[in-house]
Amino acid sequence: MKRSLLRLSIPLRQPFATATGVVAARDLLLLRIEDQDGVAGYGEAAPFEPYDGVPLDRVAYALANGKANGSAPPQAHAAEEMARLDLAARRADRPLGEPGAEVIAVNRTLPAGPPEEVAAAALRGARAGYSCFKLKVGLPDDAERVAAVRRAIGPWPALRVDANGAWSVEEAVAILPALAAHDIELVEQPCRTLSELAHVRQTLGIPVAADESVASVADVEAAARAGACDAVNVKLAAAGGFTAARETVRAAAAHGLEPYLSSTLDGPWGIAAALQVAASEDVSLACGLATLELFDAELADALPRPAVGLLAVPEGPGLGVAVDDAALAEVLVEELE
Repeated sequence: MKRSLLRLSIPLRQPFATATGVVAARDLLLLRIEDQDGVAGYGEAAPFEPYDGVPLDRVAYALANGKANGSAPPQAHAAEEMARLDLAARRADRPLGEPGAEVIAVNRTLPAGPPEEVAAAALRGARAGYSCFKLKVGLPDDAERVAAVRRAIGPWPALRVDANGAWSVEEAVAILPALAAHDIELVEQPCRTLSELAHVRQTLGIPVAADESVASVADVEAAARAGACDAVNVKLAAAGGFTAARETVRAAAAHGLEPYLSSTLDGPWGIAAALQVAASEDVSLACGLATLELFDAELADALPRPAVGLLAVPEGPGLGVAVDDAALAEVLVEELE
């Protein structure tokens, strides 16, 4: 089996601000494996150190040295498994996931920028047909930003807020009632730990989604025991791959928690895999997978863009992602293997 590992850096159209910092470009790893017949499969590793604490170099070392085993970061597992599943499905001329929904409802993700700028982006999203928005919060002007977005999109679309664990329990309890006054669907990861999420949920009665604190079936079970959340945001890279993400989605549903999938500014391979998980598992909550349009690169067009808030599920073969050499060359930093 022939292997190659590429380091990519994909620029964003505009710097993307969250409570954890500002991102101007997304660095990813792309694993390519090719069999003796020339059929290739692709796997994406999408660690994001400001978000998950996992350095890209650590994942690259694991993939380049054949160490994507039990001790490797989950993102290395995800890339290795994704490439092998993609290859097998391409050889069989079928999609990677089981047949399911043809389109997935997706939310429009809004950064934590100046309220008037974010509201303008929200208005463009509403005019494009999005019925769900996720707004990054965790900064001093949150109340002004949430109010501006709600005014822009009107009363009907669902509005989520995502703090990325930025608040203490005391801060969350003090801040969230003012945000909830603008009819928010849920708050995603207001605090860091499951016990803190449970306290906020029980104190305020606002629906809570767990994100950073839930990455596995064991985490879902712990969240359910703690009464920490109403919904679970599953990320394929953090879960450790297609199979692990699917099992985590199923565990959430089995415990009465609504699952949905999101990316952390993933590339098209990760987005395609997550869409196929969402489709085969009949996920009904809007998923945070409409993020390719944030990229300023030809790679962003490897999958169809959302239409009226819906994203088409790739039909395959495999992941259903085709990226030409020129699009890869545009974002290639170096070949590592």
